[in-house]
This record gives sequence, structure tokens and C-alpha cells, in this order.
Amino acid sequence: MASRNKTISDTSKTVKTRPAKPRAQVTKTSVEPVDDDGAGSPVQDRYIVPALRRGLAVLRLFSKDRTVITVPEIVRELGVSRATAFRLAYTLEADGYLQRAPHSNVFQLGLNVLSLGFEYLASLSIVDFARPILQDLRDRMDASTHMGVRDGTDVIYLLSASSTHRLRSNIAIGSKMPAHATSVGRALLFDFSQAELRKLYQGVKLPRYSEQTPTSVDALYKRVEIERTLGFVSYRSAFAPGIASVAAPVRDQSGRIVAAINVSDYESLPIMREQDGRLKDEVLRAAAAISHDLGYRG
Repeated sequence: MASRNKTISDTSKTVKTRPAKPRAQVTKTSVEPVDDDGAGSPVQDRYIVPALRRGLAVLRLFSKDRTVITVPEIVRELGVSRATAFRLAYTLEADGYLQRAPHSNVFQLGLNVLSLGFEYLASLSIVDFARPILQDLRDRMDASTHMGVRDGTDVIYLLSASSTHRLRSNIAIGSKMPAHATSVGRALLFDFSQAELRKLYQGVKLPRYSEQTPTSVDALYKRVEIERTLGFVSYRSAFAPGIASVAAPVRDQSGRIVAAINVSDYESLPIMREQDGRLKDEVLRAAAAISHDLGYRG
């Protein structure tokens, strides 16, 4: 009898547990929000990394109309704790996918998001807006024009419109150059305070390219402060012998500097003799036109 009862009991268990399997599968295969501890992932998606998914979800919070986010917004929109939101933002910032906006604790997209692929860079609206303006500037000035963005202490060039002269400045798209020594680079630093520059260049040497190159953070800040007051950067043979350059920053709708453009070519070209006059005015006008297309109304 005991054996029979055991059999009936075991059979009863089997009957009770079988219907539970499909219910568990239905629940787990439904699309669920990513929660704070990463639980609730579908069984068949066991290879998904919840933490990575949350990090990507942070990046997806950005849009054309939303260029900055805060930790409380991450908490509210992803449904995570404040500690988790802070760790996500801190990790993305440490790896260059987010960066803090100057003089605030809000986050904006970092350059590593853009450098994931050249095709992505080429598809950015800033490139589409800037290309015809820089080509027109090149044709009217009869000198090479360029646009770059900052990547740490370097400049990455996204656009280059070379002049038709046999001897000309020709910077390849994707080239990297030091921000402290180039006209585009220093224009990109206009909004940095002295403390922010020290943080940016902590542990970084500033190589000398000419007698005009600032080789310390304090010297760089003094130079940028003067150029910021003028609204443009202008030099001759400061980075490469025989090359003159005039640069100005480009701002987006929030007012932050997102790029810089220049006219840079051999000093012997007629327009380069007017670099602090007509050429400077034309570069500033072109930078303002690109900024306007990006929504800047300052």
C-alpha cells in the first residue's frame, strides 16, 4: 500500500508540474523592460548581456532634439536605481562614449560613438551641412578648407576640400593632429576653463612644433584665451613651415562647440596675405553659416 501511495503521489506531482512548463515559457519569452538587476531575460536569449543592453539603452536616449542627459533622467527612463545609472554613465564616460558638457554635470555623446565607423561619421548632418559651405569657401578663397572635431587632446578631420594649386595643403579625412598646436584644435578648446584644460592634459606632454607652440597647459590656456576673445585662431608657420591658417569654431543648437573649420594653405597664396582681414571674415562667416544650419541662434 505504501508503494502504491508513493506511485500515486509521484504521478500527482507529474500532473501538476507539466502544465507549468508552457506557462513559464510564455512569461519568459514576452518582451520585458530591462530591470535594475538584469533579471527577466528570456531563456532562449541567455547569451544576452543585460549590463551591455542597459549601456546601449543610455546611448539611445540621445536624439537630434536631445543632445544632453542627466543621471536622474537615466533613472527615470530606464527604471534603474541611481547607483546603477551613475555607474552606467561613468563607464560610458571612461570609455569615451559619453562626455560631460563644460561647466555642468550633464552628459553628451563622446567621440567614440562617432568613431565606431567612418560610414557613420560621413552620415552625420554636420558633414552634410558643412560640405557645400566649405567647398564654396575653398572656391572663393582659392585655398584649402577643412573641418575637424576633438577626440581627447587630438583633432580628427572629417572634411577636406583641397585647392587646385600644384602645391597645396591636403589633409586626409580621418587624419589626427594635436589640438594644442593646430588652428582647428585650439578653436575647439575655446570653451575650456583653465581647470578643464589641466584635467584634459593631465599626464599628457605638449610637443613643440615651432617656437609658437604652447608646451604647457598654462601657456596653452593663455593662448586660447586671447584667441577666444578674438573669435578665431590665426597663425603662420606655427605647425608646418610655410603653412598659414585661420580657424573658427562651429556650435550646435545648445551652443556647445561641436567642430571647427579652417582655411589652411601655403603662405604664398594671395588670400593668405589677408588672413587677419578678409580671410578671417570669410572663415567666421562660414562657421556661422554651419552653426546656423545646426540650430545655433547665438
